[in-house]
Amino acid sequence: MSRAVRTSALAAAFLAGLAPLTTPARADTPQPAISAGTTRLTPGRPVTVTGTDWPSGATAQAEVCGARALRGSADCDTLRSVVALVAADGTFRVTLVAGAPPSRCPCVIRVTAQPGASGAQVDVDLDGQPEAALPSLARTPRVDVVRTHISGSPGLAELFGASPHRTLTVTVRNPGTTSLGRAPLIVAWGTGGTADIPVSAPLTTDLPAGATRTYRVRVTLPVAAFGRYAVGGTYASATFSSATDVYPWGLIAAAGLSALLLVHAIGVAARRRFRERPTGAAVLPPDAAGEAVTVELAGLRTFLARAGDADDRTIALHTLLRHASGKPELTDRRGLDDLVRLLAPPLPSRPGGTTGAESAEPRDTRSQKAG
Repeated sequence: MSRAVRTSALAAAFLAGLAPLTTPARADTPQPAISAGTTRLTPGRPVTVTGTDWPSGATAQAEVCGARALRGSADCDTLRSVVALVAADGTFRVTLVAGAPPSRCPCVIRVTAQPGASGAQVDVDLDGQPEAALPSLARTPRVDVVRTHISGSPGLAELFGASPHRTLTVTVRNPGTTSLGRAPLIVAWGTGGTADIPVSAPLTTDLPAGATRTYRVRVTLPVAAFGRYAVGGTYASATFSSATDVYPWGLIAAAGLSALLLVHAIGVAARRRFRERPTGAAVLPPDAAGEAVTVELAGLRTFLARAGDADDRTIALHTLLRHASGKPELTDRRGLDDLVRLLAPPLPSRPGGTTGAESAEPRDTRSQKAG
């Protein structure tokens, strides 16, 4: 036997051994199931619904339905439906308040789950709910939406961001030859052209053949709503939609006025800053500056004239400059002497023919001459 033939035979045997591992799941896999605390329901009284073997993490919705829920939500009391999150072990527990479904009995408690579209139901008796033959599913009754209109004008509070209130008016007509039961009216609103936030809608009544009904639904939009909002829904097999525009013009105007006031305040502050001059550095006209310098020099000359002889004047000027500059000592004594001779008037003649120039000599020099 060649090597290629042996390799093929070994591969076939290996795949045959793996075959049991890839066998599909067994057909007896547990299916979602529910149970009710009681099968005798009274409208307005609670009942506990328990589920097992449901997809983990799914959202289960429980509701009371008539006509065995053959037409889905059209036969169910969706206004009193409740939801629960399925636990990791596939179980859930929820309390449901029984209500009157739009269709007559035989009645059931129906539970559906998303995602996965799983479902289960249990038969119940509903006190006070009459029974009727199950409807024929050969065709869905036709319903025409005659008119859809949104009314309501914005009030003062809405102009400044309060919740807008509108009224949706829906007029439907049964063009068929048979009466239509209490089909649910489902209304929602949303942004972006999609109505996905539910609104509480009134209960409907039977719609005889050829009859027309008008329902009014109050729609409350969120605070500070801005832009276009879609409002729509379904009634039996008919769908309807409308839209309304909401703009809080008062809030917009207030924001614009605040921005203008801020810009104006900034402009006023900027102009004031450029117009004002620093108070600590006043600039005098040329004539006034010359007069001030003359007055200061005259005062300095008077100060030096009162100091006495040249040596005393040097000491006085040294002390004055030291205090003015904040330095403890000034060492340029020759410069001080020159400054004293420049600023101070000549000393008066003393007895014995001594002149002011002679008295300007340092005392140690005079002492040496005297010696």
